[in-house]
Amino acid sequence: MRRKKEDFVIIGFAFILLVIIFILLYISLQPKEPLPQTPLPTAIPEPTTAALDGKPAILYDEQQENKLMDYVKNRRSLGSEDHLAKANILASLPNGERSGVLTQTKNIQIDYTHSADIFQVEILTTDIQAAKNEANLWFRARGLSQKAICTLPVEFYMSFDVANTLRQTNIIFNPLGNGC
Repeated sequence: MRRKKEDFVIIGFAFILLVIIFILLYISLQPKEPLPQTPLPTAIPEPTTAALDGKPAILYDEQQENKLMDYVKNRRSLGSEDHLAKANILASLPNGERSGVLTQTKNIQIDYTHSADIFQVEILTTDIQAAKNEANLWFRARGLSQKAICTLPVEFYMSFDVANTLRQTNIIFNPLGNGC
């Protein structure tokens, strides 16, 4: 009788060992998720000679730049309607994202940067006023007041290509929205 109990114990241990081996084989043979591939950097194009003459492509209105920095450093509180409008705009970011592009047209690209808590509008056309008007309408259509567009703040800047195109015009660019 004693021999039979030892046989059952040995068979039980062997069975448990086989189950563990099969589980390990199953896990090791499962396809693994590929790691995200980081694209290799491509060669950076050489800047055009227009960008190399040591002169900035465009000049920014210093007074308006200071006003923008004041809005960034000393945040103004939003009214309840503007606060709700901002939340609704940010809800349009891709699921789980806290920053990113909100919209893009041929004239503008609007994005939000969470870490700085700022909306930025990149102007993609040489018709600066048309681009600012389009961005202003986009924000207003989503419920932001004109005051909130100024004080959130919404920052405007020109794309590199537009700035280079306009460099000979001696334009002084205002980085704030209409009426700010």
